[in-house]
Amino acid sequence: MSTLRRAFADAGCERELIETTPHGYRLNDQEVRIDLAEAERLQAEAQAAGDLEDAADRLRAALALWRGTALRDLSTRALSASAQRVAELRLTIAEQLYDVEFALGRYRQAIAELSALVAEQPLREHLRALLMTALWRSGRPAEALECYREGRDLLVEELGIEPGQELRDLERAVLAGTIPNEPRDEPRAVVPAELPLGVPGFVGRGAAIGRLREVLGGVRVRPAPIAALAGPGGVGKSELAVHVGHLVADAFPDGQLYVDLRGSTPDVAPLEPAEVLGRFLRSLGAADGTVPADTDEAAARFRSMTNDLRLLVVLDNALDVSQVEPLIPAGPECRTIVTSRRILAALTGAVHEPLEVLPEEDAIALLARLVQRVDLADPEQRQAAADVVRLCGALPLAVSIAASRLTSRPSWTLPTFSDRLASTDHGSRRLSELQTEDRGVRASFQVSYQELDDRQQRLFRQINVLDAADVGIPVAAALANTSTSTAEDLLESLVDMQLLDSHAPGRYRAHDLLRLFGRDRARATDDDASRAAAVWRALHCYLATARTACRLLNADAAWRTEAGPATLPGVGVELRGRDEVYAWLDAEADNLSAIVRQAAGMDPGLAAAIGSAVGLGLTLRGRHRDRLRLGELVLAAAVEPFHTAVAHENIGAALLRWGDNSFALEHLSRALSAYREIGNEAGQAVQLASMASAYRLLGRHDESIAHSRAAIELNRRNDRPTALADSLTSLGLTYRHADRPADEVAAHTEALAIAESLDEMNWLANILCNLAEATRLAGRPAEALAHFERAHAASRRSEATQTLLDAEIWWGLGRTQADLGAAGTARDCWRRSAGILHELGLISAAERREIARSDAPAAPDLIDRNT
Repeated sequence: MSTLRRAFADAGCERELIETTPHGYRLNDQEVRIDLAEAERLQAEAQAAGDLEDAADRLRAALALWRGTALRDLSTRALSASAQRVAELRLTIAEQLYDVEFALGRYRQAIAELSALVAEQPLREHLRALLMTALWRSGRPAEALECYREGRDLLVEELGIEPGQELRDLERAVLAGTIPNEPRDEPRAVVPAELPLGVPGFVGRGAAIGRLREVLGGVRVRPAPIAALAGPGGVGKSELAVHVGHLVADAFPDGQLYVDLRGSTPDVAPLEPAEVLGRFLRSLGAADGTVPADTDEAAARFRSMTNDLRLLVVLDNALDVSQVEPLIPAGPECRTIVTSRRILAALTGAVHEPLEVLPEEDAIALLARLVQRVDLADPEQRQAAADVVRLCGALPLAVSIAASRLTSRPSWTLPTFSDRLASTDHGSRRLSELQTEDRGVRASFQVSYQELDDRQQRLFRQINVLDAADVGIPVAAALANTSTSTAEDLLESLVDMQLLDSHAPGRYRAHDLLRLFGRDRARATDDDASRAAAVWRALHCYLATARTACRLLNADAAWRTEAGPATLPGVGVELRGRDEVYAWLDAEADNLSAIVRQAAGMDPGLAAAIGSAVGLGLTLRGRHRDRLRLGELVLAAAVEPFHTAVAHENIGAALLRWGDNSFALEHLSRALSAYREIGNEAGQAVQLASMASAYRLLGRHDESIAHSRAAIELNRRNDRPTALADSLTSLGLTYRHADRPADEVAAHTEALAIAESLDEMNWLANILCNLAEATRLAGRPAEALAHFERAHAASRRSEATQTLLDAEIWWGLGRTQADLGAAGTARDCWRRSAGILHELGLISAAERREIARSDAPAAPDLIDRNT
């Protein structure tokens, strides 16, 4: 190897051409021209050539690349096999050349060269047939017969076989004095092998490869199956198609056709089906003059020629179904692989394989394979590689470009490049970093973007200037200022173009790098005012929905919806009932913090209004971490007392549910002061009730009772019956911990009387649950069971299922059944409670298993705190 390296250097090569890899050595094929690849290219061009003279010139140029026997002085098994392959290619090209030369009538000129080849390969029958034809056509029949007899003697003596049909037919023709048939009336139709070179050490896609091989290896059927790969630009569709093509090539003895249809090539028109059919027909042996110019006629000829073949056709980078359909072979044992950025749903017989970005581990392995100096055994390098992959969004194109950049800059470390990718100016810098001279992520995305009409392009830009991780249809409609039906049509068209992903019904998102590209396009196309207006409409949609959700959860909480704009341009998401509220909260959980942060940057009052309306729902859904984060964001942007009140209330409420009672009291007291400053008695009552709960949990019962009574007084004065019942319930719980059972039952009973007069099933269920536990602790389990069952029924009627309250009810039912001696029923109740708590993320899987295994499990801390 060192000798070879010196030889390259002495020849004037400026770059290192031989790279050291963990498994040996590799020639850097980006830096050199390899004779073998050049010969195969010229051979393929000759087969596709429309002119015989051109085909002959290219085949002669390919043969001229041989300068002796390949790998002559090396004798390992692997190298010998490679040398045999190279030698076979030379002979195949030579045979193709003389087929073409004979079609041009050049017999006499070929005799000397063919004589040398036959002397070199005396047992190769087609070469001998070519020489016999050249001699006979040149008026030398005796020599043609002598050539045949020499060949026959060799075959009989060395192999014990007679000559094949081709040689025997030629001998009879010469003896009869008739003009012998030429080997072919046109250039000999060799078996096409047009697949591009595969990717050495292909990484990942194991499941997809398995499914594709199953499709391509299926039983004989009409129409023959088509494997359709779809995915966004740069996801690796072409590489996978070629890789799978090579894996199954042996199953298609009649050859493999390949074409890049250029449906996603920047600034290049897609190929017309007629042009591709001409290529395919010539590859299968049709003479140029016999190829129909009409697309339908050429497609019919292609179907006829492929009807009895076992052929693989790879149609790469298809634009649409109309481009693909004429190129599908007819034979039931033929198979087709199609790649496209669109899902070609109308393609008959297609089995669709949508591709997404690589899993992180596969993307890291890809980076390590392409950048030899990456050592994944080193934890620091593995972490740095993971950072680069994350910033590339695990998009194969981006990872490979990153690898090219790192390879061409040996002084760059992985952390250096990771820092460069992370230093983005709204994504423009990162997209510029992920670009080489001939490849770029931005250019790849631009192809799909240019195919969109104006409305599609505008919505794509608008979605990506909103900070939400994904969007629902109503938010998209608000961004585009259009109807939900129009918005859905536009969104689905963007999914078809692989610029968005519909990861759940009615939810849409863009890949990280596509988001950066969308923002890049928005800055280049839209002025500041129009971008801000779109975001403003979306934020108002969130506020309108949050207000609807708040009112549905608690009519007495309507005061929370009075902050911010008095009128909104739309009604937001139409929610009906608590279940739909909770479903909306679950769907938007990952977005709310980002939305409030973006709102805070535009108008702190809008951020506070969203935080005020949505906070109650987050607590009832058990999403305390989300409520804490919202409070922190509103607090950071607060400029008015109301903003401060909302912020501290959200933070305090979240900390209280987590059991961080001292810090909760600190924030709740600040919220109370801010609500007093603005004269909001409803807000004051809520803080007083929450503070009462915190004092109770800290064991400071007198302070808890005082704050509960103050809250009760405010709620009576403001005629807020639901909040009043809630305050009485909180007071009852404090009496429980203060060992005043009679007072507790009285407080819960008064709360129950209020709740029963209202159509508030959720609050009724909560009060009944607490009254049931009070009577159980008072030693009346039968009465407690009746209250718990009523609580369960009320919860079911509230349309809010699988909530924290449901978990509390099931746990209380378990305790009561245990008190009544029904141990098996008690265990079932506790398991149901644990299932809900685990689904809400409030206990771990291990805690759930421990509860399921125990006959008398300890109550989770959250249950104890709330009851």
